[in-house]
Amino acid sequence: MMNKNFEVILANDPWSRHIHYQLRYQVFCLETGYEDPAQFPDGEEKDEWDDDAAHFLVKERSSGQWVAAMRLVLPSARILPIEKRVSIESSLRRDERHCAEISRLCMVGHYRRRLQGRVMPCVDQLSHTTLKGGVQSELVKQQRTAEILQVLLKAAVAVSCERAIGYWYMLTTRALAKIASYVLPMDMQLAGPPCAHRGERYPFLVDVGQVMRGLMEELSHGVPAYRLHSELDAAMPRVVGGQ
Repeated sequence: MMNKNFEVILANDPWSRHIHYQLRYQVFCLETGYEDPAQFPDGEEKDEWDDDAAHFLVKERSSGQWVAAMRLVLPSARILPIEKRVSIESSLRRDERHCAEISRLCMVGHYRRRLQGRVMPCVDQLSHTTLKGGVQSELVKQQRTAEILQVLLKAAVAVSCERAIGYWYMLTTRALAKIASYVLPMDMQLAGPPCAHRGERYPFLVDVGQVMRGLMEELSHGVPAYRLHSELDAAMPRVVGGQ
């Protein structure tokens, strides 16, 4: 089923790549301070792995703004980013020709703040919940953030299927790993010891085939998980989402 609130775009041309890097700059350099803005004088946060990655953008349908981004570092990369920070347990190493890494997940201001330190409701939870006033309103807001993560991961599943990628690595917090397992049928398997990187981060291994089997019924409907930016018309938004 197509998500009525958000749409995922694969940034497959130079202009959409600029938007992707600009959104990362906004979040990682200006909003969170994770990266030094002085290192990116062109206002685009990027690194050595971007040439070997699929880049995703999320557009909010109601406002037409870009509100999130993520990349999937592909097996063509010489080494995955996670390998520079942690040691993967030998029993959880997979054939590098079929492994990719989910990284650089970011959401603009209000969406990101709802993601940090919270346990998101399942995306379908509200349809079975009767609440009033501010409690319902806050659940709706949290649900929207969960939806962003869900549509991004579904797009990554689709690209992985097209490229015969069987496994993902993710370096993230336990809290975000738990949320990811809520929004998709995804078993986040701890793959090694934690490291200090923007706080405490843990390496996880994901069996993409297992995720695809959990989504089989939805995939059978044939609704695309993303669109290519190069195939969109000129009316698409060209500014990074606001606060």
